[in-house]
Amino acid sequence: MHETAILVIAGVLVGGVIAQWLGWRLRVPAIVFLLAGGLIAGPFTGALDPDDTFGELLFPAVSVAVAVILFEGALGLGWRGVKVAGRTVWMLLTVGAFTTLVLTMLAGRLLLDISWDLAVLLACVLVVTGPTVIGPIVRSIGLHGRLAAVLEAEGTLIDPIGAILTVLVFQAAFESGDGGSVVTDLLETLGVGAAIGVVAAAVLFIALRRFLIPDQLHNVTTLAVVIGAFALSSEIRAESGLVAVTVMGISLASQTRVSVRHVLEFNETLRIIFISGLFVLLGARIELDTLRELEWRNIAFLVALVLLVRPVSVFLSTLGSQLGRRERVFLALTAPRGIVAAAIASIFSLRLAEAGVKDSQQLVSATFTVIAGTVLLSGLGSKALGRRLGLLSEPPRTIVVLGANELAIAFAGALEKQGATVRMVDLNRRQLAAARMSGLPTTRGSVFSDDTWEKIGVHQAASFVAMTRNDELNALAARHAAAVLGRKQVFQIPPGRPEHRAWWELPAGTFARPLFGLETTHAALQERMEQGWKVSTTKLTDQFGPQQHADMHPDAIPLFYVHPNGGIDLAAADARYRVRVGDTVVALTAPNGGSNGNPHGDDRNG
Repeated sequence: MHETAILVIAGVLVGGVIAQWLGWRLRVPAIVFLLAGGLIAGPFTGALDPDDTFGELLFPAVSVAVAVILFEGALGLGWRGVKVAGRTVWMLLTVGAFTTLVLTMLAGRLLLDISWDLAVLLACVLVVTGPTVIGPIVRSIGLHGRLAAVLEAEGTLIDPIGAILTVLVFQAAFESGDGGSVVTDLLETLGVGAAIGVVAAAVLFIALRRFLIPDQLHNVTTLAVVIGAFALSSEIRAESGLVAVTVMGISLASQTRVSVRHVLEFNETLRIIFISGLFVLLGARIELDTLRELEWRNIAFLVALVLLVRPVSVFLSTLGSQLGRRERVFLALTAPRGIVAAAIASIFSLRLAEAGVKDSQQLVSATFTVIAGTVLLSGLGSKALGRRLGLLSEPPRTIVVLGANELAIAFAGALEKQGATVRMVDLNRRQLAAARMSGLPTTRGSVFSDDTWEKIGVHQAASFVAMTRNDELNALAARHAAAVLGRKQVFQIPPGRPEHRAWWELPAGTFARPLFGLETTHAALQERMEQGWKVSTTKLTDQFGPQQHADMHPDAIPLFYVHPNGGIDLAAADARYRVRVGDTVVALTAPNGGSNGNPHGDDRNG
């Protein structure tokens, strides 16, 4: 039995990672592959039965995983993210949620032919959208700005509300509860969760602020406090735990006295693991009979939610808002449900069955139809919809250059001439003035300040290049940038200090990817520029190809390559580039190696 459980856990994790990789590789939200993988492993092949493998531990484990995901979403969102989302998110959480409840209830009653009590319960389950789906979709399609903040804030904040409403409605409708106390119970549950969340955040803040916890225990302590707050709050008041972890995350992210960046990075890793596992298990839990019984009523119900309920809800919620028409359309057509809806529906369908309620299985059937339908529609269609509406820009080509010295200005200027957007950052006013005189956009700031990183827009950059004279500053800045962009897109001038020259023998991650060549230190490049070397641009043709260029410029130092489609590859020393006819080579060339008189080349001194 234990061996089977271990095999299942390993299989779910490996399958989840493969699905995440496929999503990244094919540029499709990984949720689609995760759900498909679960269906294949579960109802289609019978290889995975989560209920049989995990038994009564399944739903508690799912609840804890959802709590961690919500905390990570709230920690990444912070109060700043809520403020960016603005009035619109509060309207979606009030007017929008109420509209969704009423219209979903009517659709359930009329289209699914279920009782009013069950229709209300189903509406409470489906009022959520969920960060488990919204977050990955927003990140995968490259959506930024206010609209992304609205979607993520709504998904993070609506989940606890939907879970609490479901519990309260179930108690009132199916356990002989007092229906008139639902509002009071809702406020009490929100109050308990918010209070415990604030206290937990305060305790953790004080412990971190006063260095009561060693650095190596920060992440695991935070995780323990999150799960502890969730469990305590849920014990005091059912479903208030989701409120507690959400409030805790927002509270920690909103303070500025203690850095929680490393905690956020750790929780992002957990989020990927948990989302991968949860969606595979979700797909695997669907029964084959449920798939066979998907009749026109469920499809009609899904269509009503997508084309009527959500658009009306968004329309009423965005009256008088600053969102444009195209943003409203995208918001109206993007409301995928996730693991929270699945878990709630599964739990309460069992309770309904135990209570002998007719059509209890319809709750799971309808919920799964909505989850699968909205995930597939949003996962496969959100990118095309965003581009159609003009909300998604082309892949980022902004290149952030740290340093505004003569070498960096020449490099950045050449990039600008090839259509790239460059942002230079430095603290030296004189050097920044020289960069501005060259027509380059600049930002004055320290790389040790979060405000500087926000100003230069590193989150939306294509690459980061450290080109200052200071090796250590380059390395430190590159590490920070790598945490955002990934190590593949972060470069620096090879270190010039003797003890660092054999940098490839140092531990991995000490320095970023070496730019230009292993010996092209800042001092070496600066010396060449003082000798009259210039940045030259050559477009390769059938008459003047790669070999002719190499013969003409035997000592040239390639800086970057521009492809016919406009793509730019920086010349890293640890990569090999196959230069072809049609490419443009931008290089630092010797004064006697120019080709101004060459009838075939298209050299232009930069």
